[in-house]
Amino acid sequence: MQSTPVNGSQSQTDRRTGTRAPVDLFMNRFLEGHPYLCVARDVSRTGMRLRTLLGPQVEADFIGLQFQLPGSDAVLTASGEVIREGNDEVAIRFTHMPSASQSALEQFLASN
Repeated sequence: MQSTPVNGSQSQTDRRTGTRAPVDLFMNRFLEGHPYLCVARDVSRTGMRLRTLLGPQVEADFIGLQFQLPGSDAVLTASGEVIREGNDEVAIRFTHMPSASQSALEQFLASN
């Protein structure tokens, strides 16, 4: 599957400037190869914010993500850089996302 770099040149202090769509959906974050349940709170073209539910508090620089957007049966995957973590929330900047996942995300954002 082809993977596309996403917004890799911003510094860690930059915040998402694109449109954020509020969501409330269960998803998996992958730490050390194991999936852990969490809840996505919002998503944009460049990243997402999630609330951790299960799993260890591991200081990871990069994590894998797997989720379904509301109204879709497609399972999207991405990897991302942890840019902020605390109070059971994690802010992720997408670093790689398959082109099919990126297209589905952009369609979802355009319709919201």
